[in-house]
Amino acid sequence: MFINASQEFEKHPEVRRLNRLGEKNIEKIVKVYREFKYVKGFARVVSLEEVAKNDYNLNVTLYVMPIEEGERIDVIKEWDELNDLEKERSEILKEIEGYVSTLRGI
Repeated sequence: MFINASQEFEKHPEVRRLNRLGEKNIEKIVKVYREFKYVKGFARVVSLEEVAKNDYNLNVTLYVMPIEEGERIDVIKEWDELNDLEKERSEILKEIEGYVSTLRGI
């Protein structure tokens, strides 16, 4: 049984860079362990054959990868920003071409 509890923590109330297991986190881990069941992105029962195929590597993330929420992207906003940057780039290139023409004496 592999349990990836890397996302099961709460911020320490006093020490900024310190995380800790809270009661809810501990309860979740213990419950899944006792039920000995598969929970996507959290726990998985793995056969000895699979462990052997992985050269007996017991790295938890090899068997249970946590589910990460993807960042929501506003495609229209990003497209508009890209177009604005492209316009700005075009204007700068024209300005540089003017400087280069001046330097060449054209």
